[in-house]
Amino acid sequence: MLRRFREHDSRSVVDLRGFWDFVFLGDVEPDQVDIRKVAFDDVMAVPGCFDASPRYAGRRGLAAYRTCLPLLEAGRLRLVFDAVHHWCRIFINGKAVRDHIGGFTRFAVDLEDVPAGDLEIIVLVDNRLDYARCPLHLDYFDWYHYGGISRGVEVHRLGKVWIDALEVATEDYQSRRLALTVRYGASTASKGQPLVVRFDGDVALEKSVDLEAGGGTLETSLEFPGAALWSPEEPELHYLHVQLGEDDLRERIGIREFRTQGQQLLLNGEPVQLAGVNRHESHAQIGHGQPDALLLADAQLVRDLGCNFVRGSHYPQDVRWLDLCDEMGFLVWSEVLGWQHTAEHLNDEHFMQAQLTNLEEMVASARNHASVVMYGILNESRSDDPECRAGYATLLGRLRELDPTRPVTYTSTRPAKDLCFDLVDIVAVDVYPGWYHNTPADIPKVLDEVAETVDSRGFSDKPLMIAELGAGAIWGWRDWHARHWSEQYQVEILETAVKHLLLDRPRWCGLGIWQLCDIRSSEALVMALRRPRSYNNKGLVDEYRRPKMAYDVVKKLYRQAREKRQTK
Repeated sequence: MLRRFREHDSRSVVDLRGFWDFVFLGDVEPDQVDIRKVAFDDVMAVPGCFDASPRYAGRRGLAAYRTCLPLLEAGRLRLVFDAVHHWCRIFINGKAVRDHIGGFTRFAVDLEDVPAGDLEIIVLVDNRLDYARCPLHLDYFDWYHYGGISRGVEVHRLGKVWIDALEVATEDYQSRRLALTVRYGASTASKGQPLVVRFDGDVALEKSVDLEAGGGTLETSLEFPGAALWSPEEPELHYLHVQLGEDDLRERIGIREFRTQGQQLLLNGEPVQLAGVNRHESHAQIGHGQPDALLLADAQLVRDLGCNFVRGSHYPQDVRWLDLCDEMGFLVWSEVLGWQHTAEHLNDEHFMQAQLTNLEEMVASARNHASVVMYGILNESRSDDPECRAGYATLLGRLRELDPTRPVTYTSTRPAKDLCFDLVDIVAVDVYPGWYHNTPADIPKVLDEVAETVDSRGFSDKPLMIAELGAGAIWGWRDWHARHWSEQYQVEILETAVKHLLLDRPRWCGLGIWQLCDIRSSEALVMALRRPRSYNNKGLVDEYRRPKMAYDVVKKLYRQAREKRQTK
């Protein structure tokens, strides 16, 4: 993938973005496909979503992609996919080498002793909503599940020693002490391999290390006195470059600490209030296949609104987006793929294993991003059901095992009955007063009752935030009655809520307006009848990023809230 910085100096990496051979196979089972007989009759852009293109719009079924790469010499290769929706099977020179479940996350295929010549890569992609094959993408979700190779693809050439990952965590932000973990692979054991670590170009560590056959980890702690800290006001970033043997890997990091203390969120020891939006990776014409220009445009909108917070809804976000968030100083909630799950799901081993894999892949991509300050799971699921508690505990526990430096949370829609608030660091509630229930005049009372309920149940020692609150509006519809779906009604609800939460009530540590932009919703009839145009229309801008009346109102209020924070 093309990052905002160069990841490798020594390693050879080939970018496979471009036009691939393509064929839509339709309602065919993958196991019935003889890959040698597939007749490719079309082309498709990679990255991209085939069912967002005019010819295949809305079509679900099996598709096949193909490209070829000339190899001048034999060797070990790593084929890296940044996201494929929803299920895929990878073939190399006619041989199946890996299946993968779930979109929105990076995965790789290691290939040993690949001969010189043409390397044929074929990917079977299935965008059908099939629980048995892919339990992470379900038909009732309130967003359209586009299919295809939606993010980039690369081929890496590996030597006898290679770096799998560099993991960086701030151990002590005051002394600028960082914990570094280098995960490596090695075809054979070796002694005296050179290890060099550079911080912003200067050598910070240089020594020889012994490596185990197959691979292992190298760990160290280093201090960088005087290095600038990262914050939304001053998002200072640094480069860590590791060389091991003849391989290398560069990461861009920010030195900062984000934690909870009582009712507060603390960034580098100072209280911070979150004011932001929820954002889907979606566009009317290109689906989940987000080009650089669109990612930048969305980041510019978030910054123009005066936000310091973005929640990635409801799945892991593109690392290019996280790169921009690092640079612009946004605080990011990174979330595992899911929406309104029940005990049937959380007690199904097939579902839970897919969730755990998605979670692990999310953390692997997010952990070095300074902007990512918290992790979330299971959006609006049945955390009030005793049969779901074990599933919540498993997923939240696994997050803490993988990355103990970040708070964990989930969104609840039943705060009076929730059974899992004790498992999280931040209590987050989704509520839509004035839209699904009550009137705009009732909003302050409803929000106060939520806070009182949470506190009375014994959670007054935890930060409390509204993760979602919003109202639908059809772009351009302004009506004298100013009721549901009009731009005026959206303004009334958001203006009342933002003023109350961010300007009048210190109990709340944050707000995420639902949502930045309108998105195409589920194909399910029950959802289509509740969503004009088959869109979730609660965006501050529409699906083409045209602003609604509420955009400027929220922009004014968020800037007022920022000024209030800065004068404290």
